[in-house]
Amino acid sequence: MSNATLQRARPAGRAPAPEQEKPRRRRTMWWLLLAPILAFDVVLFLSPLGKLVGSSFTGNAYQRVLEDPLVVRSLINTLSISLASTVVTVVLGYVIALVLWRSGTVTRVILFAVVLLPFWTGILVKNFAWAVLLQDNGIVNSFLQTVGLTDAPIELLHNRLAVIIGMVHCLLPYAVFPIFSSLTSIDDRLALAARSLGAKEASIFRRITLPLSTPGISAAGLLVFIISTGFFITPVVMGGPGDMMIANQIDYYARQLTDFSGAAALAVILTVLVSILVAIYQRVLKAGGQHADN
Repeated sequence: MSNATLQRARPAGRAPAPEQEKPRRRRTMWWLLLAPILAFDVVLFLSPLGKLVGSSFTGNAYQRVLEDPLVVRSLINTLSISLASTVVTVVLGYVIALVLWRSGTVTRVILFAVVLLPFWTGILVKNFAWAVLLQDNGIVNSFLQTVGLTDAPIELLHNRLAVIIGMVHCLLPYAVFPIFSSLTSIDDRLALAARSLGAKEASIFRRITLPLSTPGISAAGLLVFIISTGFFITPVVMGGPGDMMIANQIDYYARQLTDFSGAAALAVILTVLVSILVAIYQRVLKAGGQHADN
């Protein structure tokens, strides 16, 4: 007799078989384990986010902030600075990850400590350290004048270059670790096989290492870009008046103008804009992966 026939023949009200109880108990246990996390998210994230979105629709906040030319300029600054910082960070992170991947144990430990150093230092401390280095009488300008490359101090601080330098220093660990993880997953026997067939190192990198590390590069780029859109301190310390980002405008609306609905509208606009760009980024990567598979 089949199991279905036995279940139909079971009298109503009888307890289910132990085999049916196990999955149900397992699901209940998982929900009980997830309950604190879900409650935490609902109370401390979703609820304030809902209030933020609701307050952004009061007092024509969207129309008011979008008619402000400084807001539009800050949005453009945010996207351009974040994109430039992401490109530089991912390129530098890839080089560092390659060195980490191919170095010995002692060198790898030392390099990991250097890469992790930004995590152990506050953003404000790092920004002021760069400000000391890049000022007119700082180490960089003194070195350039000493070796005869410049006759007078050049402007290295309070401009967009300084903002990107400060952001790249803070964001570098977020690029190194995803790329390093993807590199370590590459089978070394592929390179050995290619060398045995006469392939050069440049060809091995272009045809094996780089394609197989693409998931790490895309993950690093996405992570770095999302984080960089929310930078606040670095443009204030190292940037000029024309390098303010959208986070600075949100702070201005909230603290200086006490226009909380305008600040909420700016936060929602930034979130929607970044979400659209991330969706496009993922779609382009997916299309590229399908094209490579074909």
